[in-house]
Amino acid sequence: MHVLRNTQFMFRTLRLFLPNNRYRRLKRFCDPNYDHGRDKHPVRNKHHGTEGWMKSTPKDGVTYRDYENYDEYVTHQRQKILEIIKAQGGFGLKVILRQRYDFWKRFRDLDLPFDARILCLGARFGTEVEVLRDLGYINAQGTDLEPGPENPYVVTGDFMAIDAETSSVDMIYSNAVDHAFDLRKFLAEHARVLKPQGLAIYDISMIPPGPFEAVDWGEARNLYIMMLEPFADIENVTIDGSWKTIRLRGKSAKSVTKPNAAGYGQHASGTTA
Repeated sequence: MHVLRNTQFMFRTLRLFLPNNRYRRLKRFCDPNYDHGRDKHPVRNKHHGTEGWMKSTPKDGVTYRDYENYDEYVTHQRQKILEIIKAQGGFGLKVILRQRYDFWKRFRDLDLPFDARILCLGARFGTEVEVLRDLGYINAQGTDLEPGPENPYVVTGDFMAIDAETSSVDMIYSNAVDHAFDLRKFLAEHARVLKPQGLAIYDISMIPPGPFEAVDWGEARNLYIMMLEPFADIENVTIDGSWKTIRLRGKSAKSVTKPNAAGYGQHASGTTA
């Protein structure tokens, strides 16, 4: 079965070399007159480089960006993909090929039924969702605050307030943990929607935070302690290049069972993502 899935993945990777693949179509949204210094959103004047972080002593070793409110957080986080599209029309072929290979390594040995419900949170262009579907997981779906244009794999959604019933998801994947507005509530919300013995996979960058990361946990130990509050067990931790992959299984007895009621997902428009 693994051979068949991997062969299908390799065959579908060849689509990237077609002149009209979905990534190349994003090139038409590139603005040749875009100048980041001149045209960037005003929120980026506050949050840029290493600027925009709270100056107070970190709680539990965790430091957050100094957002005025949740709307500012949402606005800031949406800018990353918008800037990439305006400046370069998405990612180039080499970047996408590398991402597909990395996601294939993460997901090739998943022991899940093909109809498992999988949520990829903070999925941006949705390459991880694409790879999961190429491997046969037909119910994989991505969400992001800003999916960008013409994205068949990702819908608008907020990983701080997930539009899913409690205990309804077989697996959660995210490589955007460092973009969480509130790390404890982020993890608790993910555990809420996960089935009692569900799987959560998080890819954690081991390089210093950049201009869009919203939280810095310092030592990995601080993050592990928080993860073991809503989740039952850390199955394993592996390192691949600059990424650390953490697999968690099941909910802890302390896991939150009610939908996030902190107002996350309520944006300036008054609608829920």
